[in-house]
Amino acid sequence: MSVPSGWSAQKLAEFLAEVSSYATEAETADGAVERVAESLDADVVAIVAGDAVVAAVGCSEGMAGELAAVAAARGGDVTVPGHGRYPATVVPLEHPRGASLVVARAGPDPLSADELSLLHAMARVTSMTLRMRRFIDDERALREESQRQSAENAQLLASLTAHQVLLERLAKEQAALRRVATLVASQPAPAQVLAHVTEEVGRLLRAGSTQMLRCDGPGTVTVAAGWAEADASGREIALGTRFEVDGDALVGVVVRERRATRMGNASLADGGPIAAHVGRSGLRSATASPIEVEGRLWGVMVAAWSSHEPPADAESRIVEFARLAATAISNAHARAEVERLADTQAALRRVATLVAQGERPEIIFTRVAEEIARIPDVDIGVVLRYEPDDAATVLAATGRIELPALVGTKWPLATDDNVVTAVYRTGRPARIDDYRAVSAPLTNAAPDTVFSTVAAPVVLRDRLWGAVSAMTRMRPAPAADAESGMSAESEARIRELADLVAIAISNADARAQLTASRARVVAASDEARRRLERNLHDGVQQGLVSLALALREAESLAPADPPELRTTIGRVVDGLTAVLDELREISRGLHPALLSEGGLAYALRSLARRSAVPTTLHVRVPDRLPERIEVPAYYIVSEALTNAAKHAQASVVDIDVEATDGVARIAVRDDGVGGADIRRGSGLIGLVDRVEAAGGELRITSRPGEGTSLLATFPLTTR
Repeated sequence: MSVPSGWSAQKLAEFLAEVSSYATEAETADGAVERVAESLDADVVAIVAGDAVVAAVGCSEGMAGELAAVAAARGGDVTVPGHGRYPATVVPLEHPRGASLVVARAGPDPLSADELSLLHAMARVTSMTLRMRRFIDDERALREESQRQSAENAQLLASLTAHQVLLERLAKEQAALRRVATLVASQPAPAQVLAHVTEEVGRLLRAGSTQMLRCDGPGTVTVAAGWAEADASGREIALGTRFEVDGDALVGVVVRERRATRMGNASLADGGPIAAHVGRSGLRSATASPIEVEGRLWGVMVAAWSSHEPPADAESRIVEFARLAATAISNAHARAEVERLADTQAALRRVATLVAQGERPEIIFTRVAEEIARIPDVDIGVVLRYEPDDAATVLAATGRIELPALVGTKWPLATDDNVVTAVYRTGRPARIDDYRAVSAPLTNAAPDTVFSTVAAPVVLRDRLWGAVSAMTRMRPAPAADAESGMSAESEARIRELADLVAIAISNADARAQLTASRARVVAASDEARRRLERNLHDGVQQGLVSLALALREAESLAPADPPELRTTIGRVVDGLTAVLDELREISRGLHPALLSEGGLAYALRSLARRSAVPTTLHVRVPDRLPERIEVPAYYIVSEALTNAAKHAQASVVDIDVEATDGVARIAVRDDGVGGADIRRGSGLIGLVDRVEAAGGELRITSRPGEGTSLLATFPLTTR
């Protein structure tokens, strides 16, 4: 095949422009083989990797094995459909790994030297472009994964918000009930609420005394509150008194049948223990009503009178007041639940804030231990991690009790007599209320104490990661029958905090992995750009320069007749020079060689000189900043200048770069139209990724009509 002068350069330039325009690696591979076939008038072109055909034109479906064999042998004959078998040229590719470019065409003429040279150049461009697209595809996948995780976090936040809205709705409903009985519902403590309700019931019913009894279990009630008239002191039953209600004709009927009942003077004497107490108090009749809270029999309200019979409406009225008592009790429970949930939400926010700020794990663990110690009847919070050698490492321990240094110590898990070992062996929460007979690291440190300990597992993706533990205040050993322990409510909160630890660790781990992955992708992309720029500069550009010089020499040696010959050669040389200039611009945009050679200040001065918008530049940095800062700083300024020229209609751009107090700051401001929006998918998104991958932060301010400002900050040292 005879080719005109400059044909190879033109074809290569067209090839480079074509393959660089595709969005994905697969599209690039398909476009590359089509362009090679068109440029070389080839019948069969394929990219083969191992036994697979990555992309191909002119091939039938059954030719994969034949192409793979020719690629592996670095040559051979290939069937050209409709023509027969013809020799194939095989050129190895740097990417995909182990791949080759196989080219065959029908006809007697093999590929010429120019065509072979062009084919090798196309192969190099294809390899570099495919590799760059692979990096871009990987980066896109990481971004999509980040967006998915952000969506999951948003869903979690929405769920928490919905739960909070529900609690607020319940609180408003409770507030309406409190407005119905202001004095009842405004009492801060449950005991005060019960006492106030009991007194109000007695006064409103004009009773001699009233009692509120709490159901403790089958057949048993305990006096929770009582009231008596001022001139009838001693008629109320002492708080905490417990009664058996089996056979009691007053309270027993209410407990068994859940209905109000009454007793007059004639039947009071044989009514049972509570009725007997009413009689001993000088009262002659009584009425009792169930107190049901959320469908459960909570207790019984009892009112007694000095008259022979209760008032006619006593039963209906005491039922109403029992409902008021139930509302007050429900309010107290709801208020306690809201406070508990509010405390849990506050703990979640405090821990989540540290995670969002990227704090070190040890700081997060310490905060979790502090949150455990905030629980009212807990004095020490501990966070432990289980190790592969059947031990637990103390990651954080804090509280109101001074102990020997525990953080960093390892607790063996060889025994079964402590909660940490119990959680490790069962994967479930554990509790021990008396450690006097238990040998454990903490009791060894404080042998003269008695305390209660609760531990809950921290589970990450179905794997037991560690445990959180809470301990009550240690005190001198009391009598053997004294109680020592924490409430069931506190134990439930500890389990909730264990779940928060798992969320915090998962989020911190995911954030660290995402940041590291993004940094690796950015670094790999920069390296690919650097390599492509170097290859273009040392290879393609040098080849084009040589061709241009050769054509100039041919122009000078061309005869004067015909005159059109020199004119034609001159036009070709001019076109080749324009292509070379365009290639230099492309090469310069791939990676800032000036940055690698001269540093940030030198590279920024070059950008400022080439800017289409007048630019002021102030650089106050040491000779060189770390490369992880210089590269994104360069691209920030480059993107800002490009946007100012293309979109902002700016008349001036101010660039200010400084490194002080351990922080590097890059500020770029223009006086253009503003209104830049990162959500519209501009190059600003890539800048954010670059800056955050380097551990920095990028803030963009672009109000319409007020210009655009970019401020990037980087810590000069990494943690």
